[in-house]
Amino acid sequence: MPSLNTHLKTLAERFDSPFFFYDLDALDLHLKQIKSVLHPDIKVWYACKANPLSSILSLLKENDFGMDVASTGELAQARSVGFMGSNLIATGPAKSKKYLANLLDNSISTIIIESAQQLKDLDALCFERGIKQQVLLRVQLEYSTSLTSVLGGSAITPFGLGIEDWKKVYLTEYANIEVMGLHCFQWGNILNMNELKDIWDFTIKSCVALASELGIKLQILDLGGGLGVDYKSDFSLPFSTVHELLVSFKKLYSLNEVWLELGRFTVAECGTYATKVIDVKDVRGKKIIVTEGGINHIARPALVNEAFPCEALDPSANNLIHYSVHGPLCTALDHLGDFELPENLKSGDWLAFKKCGAYGFTESMPYFLCHDQAAEVVLKNGIVTILRESIPSSSWNV
Repeated sequence: MPSLNTHLKTLAERFDSPFFFYDLDALDLHLKQIKSVLHPDIKVWYACKANPLSSILSLLKENDFGMDVASTGELAQARSVGFMGSNLIATGPAKSKKYLANLLDNSISTIIIESAQQLKDLDALCFERGIKQQVLLRVQLEYSTSLTSVLGGSAITPFGLGIEDWKKVYLTEYANIEVMGLHCFQWGNILNMNELKDIWDFTIKSCVALASELGIKLQILDLGGGLGVDYKSDFSLPFSTVHELLVSFKKLYSLNEVWLELGRFTVAECGTYATKVIDVKDVRGKKIIVTEGGINHIARPALVNEAFPCEALDPSANNLIHYSVHGPLCTALDHLGDFELPENLKSGDWLAFKKCGAYGFTESMPYFLCHDQAAEVVLKNGIVTILRESIPSSSWNV
């Protein structure tokens, strides 16, 4: 069976332009490993925002994962590959009355409520339909730490309400709402088990106490995601160890059902982004590589100041030297990272950025400077399928 690099080299010749490659066979194995250890009362949902590609969503459905959607578009993507409302939950801070109505029309199993306004709107919609809707209340906790997170960490964010804020909401006023429990997710990309343990312990303890004060039965506690992917080494957080920690917390706090929403941890490893070297030069004593594609295809380095791992697609030299790699956009923000790469790299060679299965193309800025959009390709059952050719700006620019 051809290796990953063999597939990438073949596709590089085929496209001669940037592309994403998703190894769905590797993803399938990863999904099966996750499912194989799950306790019956621990449920895993896939966070669609990580990568909404239909081929990936279909594989998740095949492996009996639930889906977490956070927009009308993500809901449509999930439904288009066969997800039913019973296997969908809805997160996200912005839920208009129109969007809530759409969720009800699609029989979404559980809606994560993030404000009193959402409660009021949903209750009114349920009254009109003569139904009762299951929800979780999203809680935003106050942490005594200066650490930051894209999900807010200890900062004040639009996600959910604080403990004292929820205490001011009279849940008995919403007769058409069934509160099944709480949702709390403020930390992302955690790689240290001790850190994960401390965050979950504080979160669970706080939520158990709040549920008691609100007078609700904590039938479900959704801890969100946050399981990290190491972009600087080959380390992988073992899900079996994470699962053991969850089981221990379930027993310690007498929890009924625990949910996780896994995005990055689920799909990051299966994706690779490949782009050609356009220029190699020395600038004021620094080695610079300019590539055909940049943050117009993989914006993550500019957004969180952390690069995807990079290597030469055809390493033709053993001697590695330090390069600063930049994309084609007319902004210094288009910096893809600093890497040790072959000394004899030249224009026309290819670079492969790994772990791009999550927060790759759909988190990018593809229209800036009217560069071509990257192609997307999948490998499934050993067969390579081109999902989309590279799209030139002439097809969408007006």
